[in-house]
Amino acid sequence: MIKLLALDLDDTLLTSDKRVTEGNRQALLSCLDQGIHVVTASGRFNESQLAFIRMINLGLEKNPHLGDGGGTIFNEDGILEIMGAFPRRIYAAVLKRVREIGLPCYVTNGENVYYDIAEQPLRSIYNQAKGARRDYIFPVDDLMAVENPMKFVFAFTSEKELARIQEIQQPGTINFSAGRNLREITMVDMNKLNGLKEIAKIYGVELSEIACFGDSENDIQMLEGAGLGFAVANAMENVKAAADIVGEKTNDEDGIAWLIERYIL
Repeated sequence: MIKLLALDLDDTLLTSDKRVTEGNRQALLSCLDQGIHVVTASGRFNESQLAFIRMINLGLEKNPHLGDGGGTIFNEDGILEIMGAFPRRIYAAVLKRVREIGLPCYVTNGENVYYDIAEQPLRSIYNQAKGARRDYIFPVDDLMAVENPMKFVFAFTSEKELARIQEIQQPGTINFSAGRNLREITMVDMNKLNGLKEIAKIYGVELSEIACFGDSENDIQMLEGAGLGFAVANAMENVKAAADIVGEKTNDEDGIAWLIERYIL
């Protein structure tokens, strides 16, 4: 029996233009009416994620949610737990390689998002979410000064740029796709599945009682590890391969509602 839903946001619950459809909202409301918990599990920074949780408009703001791709557990009152920060030595080695290749990036630490190069593709992709309560993206002179860094985020606009990002490897880290034209580097054990294990403890449920929904590589571990793993129709092919069930509808076609109505309710 499924007792908790964990939903990725971008290109899964959210449409391509960053909306929550009424069909998806009603399906989630039906789950709540049956006593099923609903949480979001996103690679977004928590303040950005919270803006979309409010958009869902189902009173989920006080619920513990999983942010930063498994790096934080939070609700509207603040961060409840931070997980997966880089050891300083590994962070310095990754940052050194980033600088050698000459790639602009963002670094997140659960509290804020930082950058040291103003002109970069991320500025138009990974920007301040509408409805966020405060500013959380800040310039710094030196990314090495960021405390408790947990994630590097890159945007690419060509296959050549993607190849350069994929060259960045350090023992104990993982370099993966976080959505269309986005790559992230984290410690290998910082992922949505490990974060979901902590969420399960908070809600008093087993992993086997959780259904997860996703579309990108950073969803694969939780789709494989949860009781049920669902991929929307627009998911990447390796994500579909990892899922138990692949939906017939995309994120722009009430894809979450289609899955919930057939396999949860």
